Amino acid sequence: MKAIRGEMGNTVIKQKAIVPIRKNGLGFWLALRQLLTGKRRYVGACMVAMLLVFFASLIGRVDAWLGPNGEGLMDAFNPADLHIAAQPMGDTGMEEVEQTIREYTDITDRYMLAMPSVSVNIMDMTANVITQPDRFHMLSGNICQRPNEVVLTEFVAADLGVWVGDTVTVASSLGSGEYKVSGIYQCANDMGANIGMNREGYDLIGEESPAMWCIHFFIENPNLQPVMMQVLEDTYGGDVYLHENSWPGLAGILSAMQLLMIFLYVVVLLFILVVTLLKAGKLIQAGQKDLGIYRTMGFSAGQLRCSFALRFGVTALLGSVLGTIFSALLTDPLVAVLMRMEGISDFSSQPGVGTVLLPGVVVILLFTGFAWLAARKIRLISLSVLVSE
Repeated sequence: MKAIRGEMGNTVIKQKAIVPIRKNGLGFWLALRQLLTGKRRYVGACMVAMLLVFFASLIGRVDAWLGPNGEGLMDAFNPADLHIAAQPMGDTGMEEVEQTIREYTDITDRYMLAMPSVSVNIMDMTANVITQPDRFHMLSGNICQRPNEVVLTEFVAADLGVWVGDTVTVASSLGSGEYKVSGIYQCANDMGANIGMNREGYDLIGEESPAMWCIHFFIENPNLQPVMMQVLEDTYGGDVYLHENSWPGLAGILSAMQLLMIFLYVVVLLFILVVTLLKAGKLIQAGQKDLGIYRTMGFSAGQLRCSFALRFGVTALLGSVLGTIFSALLTDPLVAVLMRMEGISDFSSQPGVGTVLLPGVVVILLFTGFAWLAARKIRLISLSVLVSE
């Protein structure tokens, strides 16, 4: 405008090195130019997008670790995997239980697990005595293959001040013995205060009884697991203690996690709505003259709205990328600290691509959509805003 009026004189115009405006995708390049020339105005929106994506990704990764049926949590608490477990409590024999299961599906494998009480270096705790020690969820070292070997949780090892290769004294009803720590395994039962032994090793210090053993079955068709549990319960009732890779409180935890996810995304939606409306109003108010000039150059209100929304979309994209990266780097260490308080020493989220990308995509779409809605005020801008020039 000064140049038209001949008021430039010897004014020197300093131009910054920014991206050029291109004909193809004009709206995008215009939005990018406006972002680069006024980036300080969008730092807040970028930070909000980053934080929202970070926390949404964190919860999403924890949910992925839990699994649709709580497999992750149960794997952390159970010393070994299973489909169905049965322990005799009355006159029913295990042969009858096996025969009932085989009427519906074949049994592919089985092992026995007992949980007697022992003392380790004078500390009372539970021993997971197993007939197939290679089924333990190992974290480091080797399984307890020999009779004089045991595996410990990280918490027991830390409390006793021992590690792989050291020896501990394990005692039970028949006496005590020296056992070598062959490895570290994962089992959060009793807040991690337990050890793992093989059957031969326990026989050196403890006395077996038929009722102590729980038979763990693997069935050919795991989808029949709920049906089999109901059939066995109806058939044997209190004579056989039955359980699966689950426990009563698991359904509540999974429901709470789903509600938390829904609540979190509702909060994300409302937060983005408020931030976008407040920020967009200030930007439109401050840029009325620029928008008026664009209108005189032939830009339609729809084109300017789309360009305005793209500014927020690009800002949200940058924040989402940063939030996703920070979540990938920090989620496991942060959540692992909390899990250790419950006896879970190994937390490793392995989310799918959809879980990783979903929070960022949602945040980008919400920022862009709300910015486009807030930009409806552009249609009300009159060319009279240029009269002052």
